[in-house]
Amino acid sequence: MRTEQLITGLELVIAGQRARAVEIAAMPAELLLHRTQQGAWNILEVFEHLNLSSGIYVRGLEKVFARSAERYRPNPDFKPGRLGDYLTRGMEPRPDGAIRWRMRTMRMFDPGRQHGASHTSIDRFVDLCDRIQALLATARTTDLNAMRVASSLGPIIRFKAGDALRFPVAHQRRHFLQIERLLQEAGMDRK
Repeated sequence: MRTEQLITGLELVIAGQRARAVEIAAMPAELLLHRTQQGAWNILEVFEHLNLSSGIYVRGLEKVFARSAERYRPNPDFKPGRLGDYLTRGMEPRPDGAIRWRMRTMRMFDPGRQHGASHTSIDRFVDLCDRIQALLATARTTDLNAMRVASSLGPIIRFKAGDALRFPVAHQRRHFLQIERLLQEAGMDRK
C-alpha cells in the first residue's frame, strides 16, 4: 500500500469525524444524553470511549515519533503487519455499515467504569482528531514500517506505526456509525 494513499485516506476520515463531532457538540444536551435502552451508551459516552481507546495509540505514536521519526527516511510504501492488518480489517465496518466483529468493551475503555462522560468528551475528541492530523503530517516524513507502538492490550502486542494509525481510525469509524444510529433513534436524522 502506498504510504501517501494511506495517509490521505486517514486524513479524510479524521477531518470528517472532527467536523461531525463539532456539529454534534452544538446539539441539545438531552439528545446527547439520550439512551436507547438501560445500560446502553449515550452519545457522550461513545465519545468518551473513543478518547479512552484511541488516546492510547495517539500517546504511543506521539512518543515514538518524538523519539525516532527523524531517524528514518520517508518510505513510499507501507506494508501492514499481519496482526495489525488482521485486527484493523476486523474492526473496520463493512461498506454496508455492518460490523464484522462484535465484542465486549474492556473495563479500561468503558466510560461508565472510568470517570464517566460529559460534554467535554466531545471537545477532547476534537482535540484527539487534531493530534492525529499532526501525527499524519509527521508520518509523511518517516518510515511507518520501522517504528513500533504498543497496542491497547499492552506492550506484548506491538503494531507498526502505520497500523497504529489505521487501527484506532477504523475503531472510530465503527463508533461513528453507532453515534449516527443513536441520533436517528432520537429523531435527529443526518441531513
